[in-house]
Amino acid sequence: MKRINLLPGDDRAKARREQGIVYTLLGLVLLVLILGGAYVWQNNRVSNKSADLAVLNSQIDSANGQIAGLAPYRVLEKQRTAMMESAKGIYDSRVIWSSILQELSLVIPDDVRLQSLTAAVPTTMQPGASAGTPITQATTDVTLSGQAASLEAVAAFMTRLGLLPQLTNVNLSDSQEVAAISGQPAYVTYTITASLRPFLTPPPTTVIAGGGQ
Repeated sequence: MKRINLLPGDDRAKARREQGIVYTLLGLVLLVLILGGAYVWQNNRVSNKSADLAVLNSQIDSANGQIAGLAPYRVLEKQRTAMMESAKGIYDSRVIWSSILQELSLVIPDDVRLQSLTAAVPTTMQPGASAGTPITQATTDVTLSGQAASLEAVAAFMTRLGLLPQLTNVNLSDSQEVAAISGQPAYVTYTITASLRPFLTPPPTTVIAGGGQ
């Protein structure tokens, strides 16, 4: 059956306008609902992110507090490292007297007697010396005195001393010939000086606190 609209033309136009207004209002309500839902969802996201940010800030503050509490240990670690480096520098630049004396005992000729020996490490080779301090003149670090059968024996002794890697500037500072007396053969007294060869590794410029050489 075909439906026939019996309303007058004006009424039909009015009904269509009213129907369009209703649809428009429904669309606006739906749009408001969609926008409201999007706003609530976005607001919840922002709130969650803010909560996460607050947690992270709290964790950062806690970590910063722990780092600040560990600051004294970092200072101690730096001091320990500096002390270890100083100790290694002292060890690497030490004078091994036992080795020098052992080598000295091997180079003394049979006709030479050693009666006294004095030795000291110069300040330029000691820990605490300024780095790069120029040595203006050779220092007398080792002094050997004794008797020999002849000047030739003293010369041979000096030659052998010059072969020791730890010694340099070997010089004869004094020698005297003593004539034979009461059946005792003549002999020569001598005094030989030498310098310690500078280290290949310079000594540390600082000394460990409370330490000694």
